[in-house]
Amino acid sequence: MGAKIKQIKYADGADGNPDRGAGEVRRGQMGIGEEYEIIDRAFLDDADLLTFTLRGDANGNADKPGIWKMRVDVRLDDGSVLTAEPEVEVMRSEGSDATRPFVRLPYDNHWGGNPNSQAGFGYVADDGIIPGDKLIIDLVDPLVSNDTPGSVFYQLVHEDGTPSAYTPVPEQLHVTSHKSSSTAHRTPLPPLNLRQKGDKPGYYRFLVWPQSVNSKYSADPSDPDAASQIGSVYYRYSACGGAPASTFTVSPGGPPDVTLTPGGGVGYPGVRLQAMAGETFPDQTVRVSLPRDKKLKFVAESGSTYLLTVQNSQGTMQHHPGSLSADGQTLTFRHVGLLLTGAGREASMWVAVQATGSAPQGTTRLTFQVGGQTSPSSAIHVVPAGA
Repeated sequence: MGAKIKQIKYADGADGNPDRGAGEVRRGQMGIGEEYEIIDRAFLDDADLLTFTLRGDANGNADKPGIWKMRVDVRLDDGSVLTAEPEVEVMRSEGSDATRPFVRLPYDNHWGGNPNSQAGFGYVADDGIIPGDKLIIDLVDPLVSNDTPGSVFYQLVHEDGTPSAYTPVPEQLHVTSHKSSSTAHRTPLPPLNLRQKGDKPGYYRFLVWPQSVNSKYSADPSDPDAASQIGSVYYRYSACGGAPASTFTVSPGGPPDVTLTPGGGVGYPGVRLQAMAGETFPDQTVRVSLPRDKKLKFVAESGSTYLLTVQNSQGTMQHHPGSLSADGQTLTFRHVGLLLTGAGREASMWVAVQATGSAPQGTTRLTFQVGGQTSPSSAIHVVPAGA
């Protein structure tokens, strides 16, 4: 709870040594570097659940055919390290161990797209639209000597196992089967709109069943375990339900900038909410954190109760009681109504803070986490008394 990712390293080869670092980039940025994106933050009763996507290169010793574990080490800012070991299968189109067809994971800048086929690393489609350069199929079959007509079956499947309305059953696609490393025969799917089709939010797997000229090696489209996953899509994704991050925004604002003096009065920094869609929003968990080493403290407003105040542009106001973390750095408020009633509507939320007697001068901000959204608060200026 309250921990953040400080560093991610992964094993870029079959030796399992996590020595390749990946840097954080903004959610949905896409790219071809060693990078990760935080897709969602969900707040549980006793922990935070962070969903991230990771992409990067493999080095030369990772091209040996077979299955190897791509170890990923996630270091948190509290010093702890969490480890995952997803399995990666490496296939080759030539040699004695090349016996069956496979579909390739599009990557780098040889496949088209902007900047590449990001679906292989979790394409973020908050509006439900998947462009025509993201889901790409390329069939490699070592059993053919020349380029020849071939086919695959494909399907987009929700994380709960239900198929997308776009592909209620596996669809057959006729493609060119080849054994070269060229991308000349890649087949992009046309653009699709999950929202228009009525699909529910969540994480979608792009599954493909390669078919072979020798039916013995054709993957059975009725068996999900026989499919290769060569893409995925985060459509208004939220790990634990609640309003998807895309349906409202959180930004610095609300109350005016706050001016405090060491050991002086109370101020009310906050954030501004804006609805991006004409819908109602479920209650959210809100966390507010103090900046480190700035000597600020939260102030109880109703006896010993810490409060989060939410007010919309129509003047409706609600107060939510919260709990203070053991170190005094974070307030947690659960079941918070956002008071957003339609597209374009706005609301503000704020808490009470005070500068302690040893607070340094300067400008700082709180951090608000509202559902899957994170934003700094309006500015807090700490000035000498009498300034």
